[in-house]
Amino acid sequence: MTDNELIQVAIGVLNPHRTSDGRLFGDVGAAIFSYQGNVYAGVCVDTASWGLCAERSAMAAMITAREFKIRKMVAVWQGSDRKLYLLPPCGVCKEFMARIDDSNLQAEVLMGRNKSIRLNELLPYHEWPEPLDA
Repeated sequence: MTDNELIQVAIGVLNPHRTSDGRLFGDVGAAIFSYQGNVYAGVCVDTASWGLCAERSAMAAMITAREFKIRKMVAVWQGSDRKLYLLPPCGVCKEFMARIDDSNLQAEVLMGRNKSIRLNELLPYHEWPEPLDA
C-alpha cells in the first residue's frame, strides 16, 4: 500500500459531527496498514465523559481482528479551514502503539506526502525504567 493510498483511507473516514453540547468528533481519521497487509481505520470520538483518538480507534479495530503489528500509520485532521493536515500521534497513542507490540516501535508514521518517521523516533524513552535502587 502506498503512502497516498493510506492517506486516502484516513481521509475517507472523516465525518465531522458536532453534538448538541458542542463536542466535535470525526474530524480526525486514522488508517493503519498492518504487517499482515490489512488496513484498519478509525475516527476520533470526543464526549464530555470520554475521548478516543483516531489512532487508538483504528488500533482497536486491528486488535479486534487479532492483529497487533503496525507497518505504517497516518492520522489526518480536517481543520475548520477545510484543509487537511497530517498529525503525529499524541503521547497516549504513541505509548499505546508501543505497548501493544514491541515491533510497533519500528512502525512508519506518515508526517507528510513524502515524509515519515519511525515510532521509536517519536517516542525515544520507551524502555521500562530500572528500579531506583538497582
